[in-house]
Amino acid sequence: MVSAIYQKRAFPIFWLLLEKEGSSNLAEQQKALCPVIRLLKKYKLVVIGDREFHSIELAGWLHKQNTRFVFRQKQDTTFREKRQNFQPLSNIPIHPGVRIFYSNVTLTQKRGFGRFNLAVYWKRKYRGKQEAQAWYLLTNLPDLKTAIHIYGQRFGIEAMFRDCKTGGYNLEGSNASPNRLVRLIL
Repeated sequence: MVSAIYQKRAFPIFWLLLEKEGSSNLAEQQKALCPVIRLLKKYKLVVIGDREFHSIELAGWLHKQNTRFVFRQKQDTTFREKRQNFQPLSNIPIHPGVRIFYSNVTLTQKRGFGRFNLAVYWKRKYRGKQEAQAWYLLTNLPDLKTAIHIYGQRFGIEAMFRDCKTGGYNLEGSNASPNRLVRLIL
């Protein structure tokens, strides 16, 4: 179910709520994304995914749909550059403040998947706060700056979720039907 759609700059931003707890599979993700892709076909759509939506299969499917994506990957995901051995993402030498962009890499050791770009970024310490780990972002966007900027927009959505759930409005505790919930939000 698509929960909301709004326009911000050149990219529409939306979020999906799957009607189940836990991890979803490719079929469930495709079922949720197909109507959104059709609805927003006139826009430059970018699907942002956390580690729930990290699958290389979903990336390949979105690429075939001419849809851009940025998916955060788990550290133990393997990748390889041109004719190198596969290695886990955690082997990339990175420390706070560093950004690296790999073009045309292969992720996972499964056969049959195309090559995509990999953006690696670890935020530097800011106002006394340090991110626990780097971002490993699988994308078909053309450059590092765009991939990091787009993925960073995800955290505004997280803040809104927190506000709507337990952080203020407690909409989750209202036990409202979807129609009633929309009226409450409006």
